[in-house]
Amino acid sequence: MSVYYPGCTTSQADPICTDCPTKELGDIRSFFFVRDTFTFTDITDTAEWTTGLNAKDIFVFPFARGTMEMAENLQPGFGDTVETLDGYEFTATVFEPQYSSNCNFWNDIKRSKEWKFGYKTETQVHLSDTIATIIPKAPIADDKKQSVIWNAIVKFTQEDIPCPSDQPTGVFDRCIGIN
Repeated sequence: MSVYYPGCTTSQADPICTDCPTKELGDIRSFFFVRDTFTFTDITDTAEWTTGLNAKDIFVFPFARGTMEMAENLQPGFGDTVETLDGYEFTATVFEPQYSSNCNFWNDIKRSKEWKFGYKTETQVHLSDTIATIIPKAPIADDKKQSVIWNAIVKFTQEDIPCPSDQPTGVFDRCIGIN
């Protein structure tokens, strides 16, 4: 007996169109790590962030900068389909200026396999669905005028692009839960 799989049927969200769309400006302006056992019910709720910060299930770096690159993961197709999109590999490069004081943090988190990665653009936060690989570096330039800062590469792979949510109030405008 043969079996035929005609293809995958998925639900499709309707596109939104407006004459005056809200623009979101780029640059990773802040970033954060969320322990994989911590789950947001509402990522925009400041109280949930406070709970996570107090329990050390969330670490926020409010004064940072960085970029995000996305590369598609393509798999060989079958039948008439040449390739299928299987997901994306995300690579963030983030910079944070607390060089000497955060050395132990970066050395510890690079060995951990329990942190999701999140980032904030102008007004929106984004959080990975999967655990990230964290590669901290502290390059020293041949320049007596350039500061030594942390330059971390954070990678994760998942099926979907992280959707933006409104940033919670008061979380990204000061250092919270970090000594």
